[in-house]
Amino acid sequence: MTAITDPADLFTEDWRVHGSIYTSDAIFAAEQQRVFHGPWLYVAHESELRSPGDYKTTHAGTQPVIVSRGADDGELRVMLNRCRHRGAAVCQSERGSANFFRCPYHGWTYRNSGELRGITYDDAYPELERQRLGLTRLPRVGVAHGFVFASFAEEGPSLEEFLGNALPYLEIISRQGPDGIRLSAGSHRIEYDANWKLQVENTIDNYHFGFVHRSFLEVLADRIGEAPPIMQQILFNETYRTVDLGNGHSVHEFGDPRTGNNGGQLGDLPFNLIVFPNLCFVGAQLRHVLPKSATKTEVRLYPMLHEGASDEHNAAILRTHEGFYGAAGMGGPDDVEVAFERVADGMRATEDDWLVMSRGAHRERPGENGTLVGHSADEVPQRAFYRGWRNAMTLGGAL
Repeated sequence: MTAITDPADLFTEDWRVHGSIYTSDAIFAAEQQRVFHGPWLYVAHESELRSPGDYKTTHAGTQPVIVSRGADDGELRVMLNRCRHRGAAVCQSERGSANFFRCPYHGWTYRNSGELRGITYDDAYPELERQRLGLTRLPRVGVAHGFVFASFAEEGPSLEEFLGNALPYLEIISRQGPDGIRLSAGSHRIEYDANWKLQVENTIDNYHFGFVHRSFLEVLADRIGEAPPIMQQILFNETYRTVDLGNGHSVHEFGDPRTGNNGGQLGDLPFNLIVFPNLCFVGAQLRHVLPKSATKTEVRLYPMLHEGASDEHNAAILRTHEGFYGAAGMGGPDDVEVAFERVADGMRATEDDWLVMSRGAHRERPGENGTLVGHSADEVPQRAFYRGWRNAMTLGGAL
């Protein structure tokens, strides 16, 4: 089969999508330069970096980074987790507090703000320009309602411009607890052998719920004596809606966002939200999707606890999170099996390699501030994501 070399040709006008977007190594490599190297990327929440010296390790696209709050000035910086000598990662812990980072390979040491602090046996390097050998910093770092973003691009839209219509939803999330939210419980991780975009798509895919999570619905029916009306609400409740927010972002509202919760499980938001390209919010959870290769993905799931609430309240949030999304939960493992790995298995069939993503396209309607509004069970969020993805990918030309 001939590979498609123009990203614009991966989509048809009637919203068929070529399956190679989930399997092609060339497309994955192009994504790292076009999707992850220009737009703003989520890297941390301020609650993970409360004090000077605090740090967190994560990834910006596939690149390992350290998010650090300066021990001397309290400034947030995002730096590549790579020694400037021979390339080893200089920080191994997921989070902590430190005044400096020391490379385990040859002992080169860096301040937690990135400057090269010391070279072991440095008499053998008489001409090194040390001031140019600090940890490589991402040139822009910004904070929106406590959420920390960074960009590899020195110039471009501001963080507020990039977030656009998604910004008010981040504000609502930030006000969930009496004194805000915190990510102090850490994360649990899932890995699957399929493309990263499948997890982002699944965040707001209401169409699948009654099929993939049928066992969950049956257990609930046994417990309460009748089938819960989740699918009826998704299909017929006219107050539910999905919205293309622009710039690749999207939301599914199933409650009044102004109320701060949906009346469901403890801590749950009244919406699911995708912030392009790889930040998602579901229930009481922040979901950070980390691409590893065209067919391998890691997802870090952070329960959002309520600052200022009791220990019992936050413990209950953790238990409800575990009950559906945990390794032995009633929902998360279903998605890994069906929405990711079985899709990856099906993608090995490459004849007539076009997928249908047009559900409800005929009934999308204009909303406020340039948004597009659709039915709760329509594929509005998926099309929103791929509009943003296509725009980023086509700026760089052919693959």
